[in-house]
Amino acid sequence: MYAIEKELKILRQFISPKHMEGLKKWKCYSEDEILAAEKRLHVKLPLPVRDIYRHMADLLVTSGYLRPLELLHWERRYLGFFLAPGEGDIIGIKKGSSSGDLYAWEENDPKDMAWEYEDELADACEERDEDGKRKAVAAYQKYWKKRNIPLIHAPLNIHKLEHEPRFNHALDAYGLFLVIHAIREWEEMTWREHANDRTCLFSDFFPAKFSKEYFQNIADRIRDDFKPISDHPELTSLGDFPLQMAYVHKNQEALLVLGQEPVCFMVLTKTDAKGDFLEKLQEQTGLAFHVGF
Repeated sequence: MYAIEKELKILRQFISPKHMEGLKKWKCYSEDEILAAEKRLHVKLPLPVRDIYRHMADLLVTSGYLRPLELLHWERRYLGFFLAPGEGDIIGIKKGSSSGDLYAWEENDPKDMAWEYEDELADACEERDEDGKRKAVAAYQKYWKKRNIPLIHAPLNIHKLEHEPRFNHALDAYGLFLVIHAIREWEEMTWREHANDRTCLFSDFFPAKFSKEYFQNIADRIRDDFKPISDHPELTSLGDFPLQMAYVHKNQEALLVLGQEPVCFMVLTKTDAKGDFLEKLQEQTGLAFHVGF
């Protein structure tokens, strides 16, 4: 299991300022706040989880993929951090395991009350109401403490995640996948509102008929200017697919992102993308880049 701080710091550079207003309800957490959570939970959080809470909590909590640090709680022997996109499962770890293996389960909340405390916390965060935050967190933790009384509560349909590639089952790669997915999702949802923004461009769609060789050729051509965001390529590997989830430009001024279901590229730049850069990128990928789809 790898720390992912380096990769998160690269990705952080490409969260556009235009999105910061939408992310301000939640914040990233300090080392002291993480230590306090570890003391409350009686566990040392895995390095990738600590890295995410320090560098990407605002993005992932707002996107609905990460549980706020204050709300982390054990469900018997399982500690959930993530909410799987589009599925509703809780994703987390099993007590006593240090391997980085992930488990998924359905939260057992028959009274359907936990979300009310979550909403109260979100409202208090938005209003900067510190007293309201403390009350919401206390009520939430009290509720789950009662639920965890032996023989009363157990999470449902627990299963270990084992499918390849690595981001489907390992904590470090899954965390990176969620961040890349959330960055792309925000850009896809908001490009119409920022039609004059040249810091986020999408490529033409990939051809309807293509081969593995087609993508391998792109991977070979972009290698001169782009490298995978991680020195551990298995963290952003898509299995036997030739391209990685995300690449950073050699001068750190651009991020090239491929979706989980490859339809097109997205390129993010720190300033408006210039003609020379786009011409070279079009030559390397064989695809034109433009605002929106």
